[in-house]
Order: sequence, then C-alpha cells, then structure tokens
Amino acid sequence: MQIYPIHTSFTAGEAFELAVQPKRRFGVAIYQQAGDELLLFCSGVAVEGQKNVKASLVHGHYIFESAGSTETEQFDHDWNWPTIRIRPDLPAPDALSSGAYVAVAYEVTAAGKPRDETGRRCLGRKPVSGSPPSSDSMALVIVRPRTPRAPIAYIVPVATYHAYNSIGGGCYYNDPIHRRPAALEVSLRRPGGGFGAQLGEPVDPYDSASPRQQFSHWDAKFIRWLRAEGVECDFYTDLDLHEGSALDLTKYRCMLSVGHHEYWSHEMREHVARFVEQGGNLAVFSGNTCYRPVRFSRDSAGNPIGMRKLAGDWDLLTEKPNDDPRACGNERHLIGLSYSYGGGHYGRWKRWRGGWINRKRGAVGFTVARPEHWVFTGTGLKKGETFGADDRLVGYEVDGLPPDEPHTGFETLASTRQLVGWEMGGIGAFGMFRPKNLAGTLSEGEVFNCGTTDWARVLLDTRAKSNLVVQRITRNVVHRFIGLSFDGAAQQAQGGAPREATETPAVGDTAAI
Repeated sequence: MQIYPIHTSFTAGEAFELAVQPKRRFGVAIYQQAGDELLLFCSGVAVEGQKNVKASLVHGHYIFESAGSTETEQFDHDWNWPTIRIRPDLPAPDALSSGAYVAVAYEVTAAGKPRDETGRRCLGRKPVSGSPPSSDSMALVIVRPRTPRAPIAYIVPVATYHAYNSIGGGCYYNDPIHRRPAALEVSLRRPGGGFGAQLGEPVDPYDSASPRQQFSHWDAKFIRWLRAEGVECDFYTDLDLHEGSALDLTKYRCMLSVGHHEYWSHEMREHVARFVEQGGNLAVFSGNTCYRPVRFSRDSAGNPIGMRKLAGDWDLLTEKPNDDPRACGNERHLIGLSYSYGGGHYGRWKRWRGGWINRKRGAVGFTVARPEHWVFTGTGLKKGETFGADDRLVGYEVDGLPPDEPHTGFETLASTRQLVGWEMGGIGAFGMFRPKNLAGTLSEGEVFNCGTTDWARVLLDTRAKSNLVVQRITRNVVHRFIGLSFDGAAQQAQGGAPREATETPAVGDTAAI
C-alpha cells in the first residue's frame, strides 16, 4: 500500500501526520536509517488522532482501517488521503533523536496478521530493506532536534525526490517508461518523496539495488558512513531550510548537502549565503547541486504543499527578488560550481529495443592539481594522479567551471578530462570556494564542493579502488569544517585562519579507516 507524510519533518517528541491509501487494513511501524544497510526497527506507534481512519488494538498492536475514495489522484494536487496522527511509541516522548526515519505500512488480515514478508518483519521488529519492492509502502520522515545539539545540519533533499517522482501522472521530466510528458508543478502531498516513487529513470549500472532519486540511493549511504565515523548531525529537509523557522543555521558549524540536491528556492539560497558569509561552512558532497529554481505553494494554513519549477536553470530565470547573485544568479556564485559547465551521462531511451541502452559511462576520474592542500592530507595522492576513474566516481552528473572565466574565486583541487559525449560536455571540477557579498568582501566561511552525484556510492563501497581516498577526503573536510582540526568556532567566527589540519595516518594505514 502507499503512504506519505503530511509534513516532511517534525520535531522530536511531537506527533506527525501520515496520509494512508484508502480502503486498506494495515499496521504501521517506525524504522530508522542508522549505520546498517537495512533499516532498523525503532518503535511501534501511539495514536493521537485520525481522519477517515478507524484504529483498534489487536494483540497489543494498532490495526487501522482507512475509508475514502479510491479514485486515481493527480500528480499536481493534494491527494487528501485519510490521515492518522501518530508518534513513536517510546517510554519518553522526547526519546527519539534527530535523524532520518521511515514509516512502514503493512497490510493485515482482520485478525491482524501481516499479508507479506515486510509486514511479518515489522511485527517481529526485524530489519527491513529500504529498496523496492519493500520501499513501495514506506514514507520518509525527518525528525528535527528539539534544540540544536550537533555541529552539522544535514539537509535531506525532499524537493528533488518529488521533482523526479511521476506518481499520479507526471513530474518535471519526460517519463518514457510510463509515457508521461514533463510538467511544471508537482504536489508534495503524495507518495514518493524519498521512498516508493514511480520513476522514468534508467537503472544505475553501478548500483542496481537502489533506484536513483530515492533516499536509499543517495542519503542513506552517506548517513551510514557518518554513523560509522561517529559524526553527529541534526537532520532537516530542504523545506526546513526554505522556511528558516525550525532551522537556525547560525547554531551550526557546517551544513551538509549530499547526493543529488538539485532543486532550490530563492529562500534556500539566501539562508545558505548568509550562513557562509557569517562564518558557517558548507560541505557539498553532491552533483547537479542547486541547478534548478523552484517556488513552493502553500495551503490555507501556510504549509508548503506543492512546488513549481520556475526555469530550466538560474541563468534562464527572469524573476529575481534581489540583486545578490548568490541568491538568484548562476549557482556557482553560491557553491563555486555549476552543472551548466559540467555534464551528465544517462544512457539513451530506445523504445523498440527494450528501454534504456548505453547506460555505462567511460572511465572518468579526478586528476589532482593541488596535492599539498589539506583536503588531500593522508591520501598519498600526487600532482597529476587520477583517482576514481575505475569506480566511475565522476557522474552520472558532475559540475564544473566556465572555461572562459578562469578567475571565479574557486580553488580547483582536481578536475576531469573533457566530458565528450555527455550532456553539456564540459570539464568537471572539485575544490574549495569562498563566495563574495555584494560589497565584494569574501565570506568568513568556506564551501567544499566535490561536484559529483556518485560520491556517496564510492564512499560506502569498500570494493571500490578509490574508496579509501574518497573516505579520507570526506573525513578531512568534515573534521575541518566542524573544528576538529583547529581551535573551533570562536576562532572561525573571528575570521582567523585555522591551523593546518592535524597530521593523521596515510590511507594505507588501518588507523585511517
């Protein structure tokens, strides 16, 4: 069955609303993305209210029956499905920590017995897979902290998930599999915002187990790495970043943008620009980042319920609320790189040949330009050496620099060869950036940008040849940005240059893992 959250995030200790498919009998369990490949059982649920849903206790577990119409809903409308207001059933309501959680709905018989293996695992409190087909009955729910407690704000890109989700008949892209044309508006009140989407995407030849444009393909991998490293994060969605009320970036040293964080609003850009200007650090382990502008629409209560694409990219945008290029110009003014100057490799759709073909990419990696930079500490990489080519680290989308403007303020640490045959066909880059404000003054904070969507895949794949290098670079950036390699926030806030990163073992040493 299908479900979706009414709001993409909620505060720890509070209840949240879950919309459920009509005319179903089911149970619900809460799972968490922790350090394991499978989702781990977190809790059952306590009911605090329902609309067009009957709740009853059967053998100590809540069983729900939903009413309502089963008519097909449209991709650009609020689906208005029956709802239940629930919270994790924990001894202390505020025991749930900030993180990425998954609500799992499983159909049951009148006696409360699960009808499939996923349901049986839920009832038995066993781990479940976050990939299809199990993910079709899941909803991503992000738990915000009651008060900021970690040095990092991790932003989950729910807007991008919905942009590619064609459930209900459409999304922002042509869907050749389901034969649906591209649209300009999509609803956030429908299934598919991280799990259970209907996609017209080709299968990733380097990770066929999880579909692109889904949580399990991008963010889950990076979160698992953070957990293994013991790095603490507070979690939010890009809607929290847009609103700027539940999320106060000034409470953090670093903001993380991971995977495929493509769709941004003006407000998101403004909040991040101000954060970096005032001394915050932005770590971008994503590709095609901030490439397309959107505006969120609201319901009568002021809650975001839909999303409209404003233009193909920021350069084509005519609606500019201010003159600050960090908030409305080409995204390189904010993050240093742009997909406009990089490229993408997807394969080709051939209807009469059974779908997507030529999905595999050539062996493209990053060639090191500045091996002495602290980002490369402990990697052992030398100038002119290329890493990541065998693992297809570069792609499936990668960002770059304009060839006719070499002095953009971006410090190129490594770059790719010309991406011949890719969309855009530019040169990908990787490095550091300090944005300027309207007065031309450099920001107090820094931006690291890896420029590629597939960073998280290689980061977690211990079989990849460049895995240890990618891990080490990621560790260097995260530690530096949260102050583990220098005196910390006080010095950073004063604009002082941080000391050189503490020397740590080389990649070949097990202590570096």
